[in-house]
Amino acid sequence: MKRIIIAIIFFVSLNQSLMSYSGGGTNISGRVLDASTKEPLIGANIIVKMTNLGAATDINGYFELKRVPLENPELIISMVGYQSIVFRLNDKNTENLTFELKPALIEMGSVVVTGTNTLHLYENTSVKTEIVPKKLIQQQSACNLAQALGLQTGVMVENDCNNCNFTQVRILGFDGKYSQILIDGDPVVSSLGGVYGLEHYPQEMIEQIEIVKGGGSSLYGGGAVAGTINMMTRRPAFNGTKIYYSGNSIDGTPDHQIGAIAEIVSNDNKSGFYVFGSTRDRGSYDRNGDGYSELGKLKNETVGFKGYIRPLENSELQLSFHRIVEDRRGGGDFDKPVHEASIAEWTNHEKWGGKLRWNQKVNASLEYKINYAFSLLDRDSYYGGLSDDTPEAKLQALKYYGHSDNPLHTAGIQANYYLSGHIITAGVQYDYDKLIDKSVSSEAYYVDEIFRNFGVYLQDEISFDSEEHLQLVGGARFDKHSALSDWIVSPRINAKIKLWDALNLRAGFTTGFKAPQIFDEDLHICGLEGTQRVIRNSAGLKEEKSYSYTFGAEFQDFVGDIPLLAGVTLFYTRLSGAYGEKFVSSDGVIEYWERINSSGARVQGIEFDFGVKPLNKLEIRSGFTFKKNQYDDIQDNYNTKEFLRTPDIFGYVRIAYDYSNKFSLFTAVKYTGSMYVPHEIAVDYQDDPVIEVNKSREFVEIDFALNYKLNLIENLAAEISLGIKNITDQYQDDLDFGVDRDPGYVYGPSSPRTVYLNLGFKL
Repeated sequence: MKRIIIAIIFFVSLNQSLMSYSGGGTNISGRVLDASTKEPLIGANIIVKMTNLGAATDINGYFELKRVPLENPELIISMVGYQSIVFRLNDKNTENLTFELKPALIEMGSVVVTGTNTLHLYENTSVKTEIVPKKLIQQQSACNLAQALGLQTGVMVENDCNNCNFTQVRILGFDGKYSQILIDGDPVVSSLGGVYGLEHYPQEMIEQIEIVKGGGSSLYGGGAVAGTINMMTRRPAFNGTKIYYSGNSIDGTPDHQIGAIAEIVSNDNKSGFYVFGSTRDRGSYDRNGDGYSELGKLKNETVGFKGYIRPLENSELQLSFHRIVEDRRGGGDFDKPVHEASIAEWTNHEKWGGKLRWNQKVNASLEYKINYAFSLLDRDSYYGGLSDDTPEAKLQALKYYGHSDNPLHTAGIQANYYLSGHIITAGVQYDYDKLIDKSVSSEAYYVDEIFRNFGVYLQDEISFDSEEHLQLVGGARFDKHSALSDWIVSPRINAKIKLWDALNLRAGFTTGFKAPQIFDEDLHICGLEGTQRVIRNSAGLKEEKSYSYTFGAEFQDFVGDIPLLAGVTLFYTRLSGAYGEKFVSSDGVIEYWERINSSGARVQGIEFDFGVKPLNKLEIRSGFTFKKNQYDDIQDNYNTKEFLRTPDIFGYVRIAYDYSNKFSLFTAVKYTGSMYVPHEIAVDYQDDPVIEVNKSREFVEIDFALNYKLNLIENLAAEISLGIKNITDQYQDDLDFGVDRDPGYVYGPSSPRTVYLNLGFKL
């Protein structure tokens, strides 16, 4: 009875707050235009400073904010690729306003959330954030999440297996398991889902990608050790339909993709619906003609939707769903069933995912959200090979079929409170991750585990004056993970000092942790002549913890009429109790390895970012990273302290030129320095392979694309793109050969020279 009374009091109070919020206040309306062309800007953001109130412009550039309960509020008007404006209203100037935004660099004007889990402009956020906007995804002709991450400072995507093309993303050199992948802020990409997950999510799902480097467990819990990658899905905004085809020739190997999207929004903007679908079919690619793939066969089909409805003026219910089915196969003998091939790695994924979220703005100062998200992954697999043509060998080959189930659920509540220069964020989160994995041929190595985590976090963002010359972000999260007996504490503090409007100094101390559960590389059973490598956690394995320190300076402004960005960031991350691998034994076709806590590791270095728009239609962006990664002790397996498969120097330069509204050019140059790469060499009549560590050469990839838009008939437009990726065909030149090859001995660019033609039609 007591709980019921408390609940009634809460909802009565909430209703009173809503009633008071709905009445009174100031109505604000206006229009946002491009300063150079005077054309309306569609989807520009209008935010009332230090509140949760905001709006977006419609197809004609108009916006409206009703009943703003503030006296002389300040508006922030922003748009991706434009310089933002801060405008203070007065009693006589609130309606029929006109704002003109100057074109700027592609990132400027973007709204980001990942660094603090609250809305901020890219140029004003206290936490340095890398952005991949939709326009850059399209310029790269990226068909999925993996390809979209290729041109970001301090970030690398690599292929770790020639058979199945297991991919991982490295932030500042750390293995992929140290980067937490989020979808709309939710940790629903599991360890099993992360094995091939970077290629699962098609570009139709993605609206923007945000990357924050350094420990992020103070907000997002376990996994955010090296950094966080947040894939923001498309929110319905305008009525329209688009159908497109992408045809690629990967050094003669076909790769076709067809996609479609449609969105509809009600006239009163109280409901919207976005639906998408895509299908991809890629053939196998054999670089050295030995009969075994460097790129495997791939078939992927994705459908999904995202919608919202606003039952109350200050509330919103969001619902999203997607289904991904992928069949991939690498190795050899593609004309035979997988169990009759000399080497085959095959997976068939069926992934269901979605989210239900309720957002409520109680008043201009208080908002909360309640959300539930899930991922249901079902995987059939085959990792093995037919050693010879005997009946015994054929029976043994049948044992390599496997199956995995991985349901993951996450739920949470978060509240944001805006008060006198403070944004106070508090929340709780519960994660449930169940894994049943029977990929290994021996039942002794099956996995049947449930991992639970409960987290509570609190954060305060403080602005010490209205001009935000000094901002601090402080907070901590407390996690209780089922694999550990003690609570894990993850604190953070970030600061930004605005020396003048164009120059910001940023510094931060952040932490991250990784609990001892099952990781992505444990579930990628890389076969070597039918041998299966198994990694399991040792008894008493403790969590890894990271301590990240950053300091940087960034200039963003116009020099005359030229937008300019220049930044430098120093970084240092200390990894305590770093996970290492120890070879234990062999048992027939099983190699048994054990994960242990080693003494630790560190990464340190410097990043440089530069961007300029010397002409209104020409933009140049670049970023380079110089770093050093080392373990404290020599790693027994490889006899080195160096981090493997990660170069100390890498970077990019990209150039976009919009010659006219119809014709544009894009080119990019990506540099990958030399790195240390492990190589397992099979030896006749010897059970264990010889392990070497080789120094690779450096690579310079060049991409080029032309894009042309034309109007066919009324309300029907077409877009044609023609391009070449990796023009000079930079590729590994010492690939292993034959059935005894090490499929994990792969480095450098993941694809050879690729010619593509994209056709799109928009209604």
